[in-house]
Amino acid sequence: MTKKKKAALLISALALIAVIVVGGTLAYFTSQDDATNVFTLGKVSGDLTEETKPGEEPIDPANPDGPKHPVKPGTPTDDGIEYEKVMPGDWLSKEPRVSLKADSEDAYVRVKLEVDVLEGTLNDGQKAEIISANCLNFGEKWVVSGDYIYYQDVLTTKSNGSSQTDPVFTIVKIPGESWDNDAASAKFTIKVTADLIQADNFTPVKTGDTITGWGNVEIKK
Repeated sequence: MTKKKKAALLISALALIAVIVVGGTLAYFTSQDDATNVFTLGKVSGDLTEETKPGEEPIDPANPDGPKHPVKPGTPTDDGIEYEKVMPGDWLSKEPRVSLKADSEDAYVRVKLEVDVLEGTLNDGQKAEIISANCLNFGEKWVVSGDYIYYQDVLTTKSNGSSQTDPVFTIVKIPGESWDNDAASAKFTIKVTADLIQADNFTPVKTGDTITGWGNVEIKK
């Protein structure tokens, strides 16, 4: 047998074995490949900040050149702003704002206001009044609906928008004659709680073009 014939037989034998092997394991012939997909979840996070400063504001907002009322500043503390020796009829400077952190996704914002009496007495009507439009000058972009005040713009860290809200309000007007001596020694806080929710894939409740709710959303810290 020449070398050429030997080579041909060897190749044929290998080919036959290969066919037999494939035929014998065909039922188990599978293919598998792996790919690792990394999913990094976005988040919404922000800060609630407050400012206080002395000044004067028009008694009638529609008449900015008319008579003005002095506005008293408070003293910033670790827990907020503290006001002392407050008298009936005083106007107090308090400017809460909500802002996104740099790593936050776009978000809708709402705040909730609550009055907590630390000393003395305020009845339910007085507590409700102090966080109403009678005593607070809510900003134009904030809309009161139910227990919350909703900001009408989406906050964003992108350059084409704003990452901070306008002040929820700038002045707290302490009632005058409508509050009798029972409230004279009252010491109370106005607690501002801010909620944020992702803007992407979320549709707030609207009345016309105005945001008035978030539906049955559960906010977790």
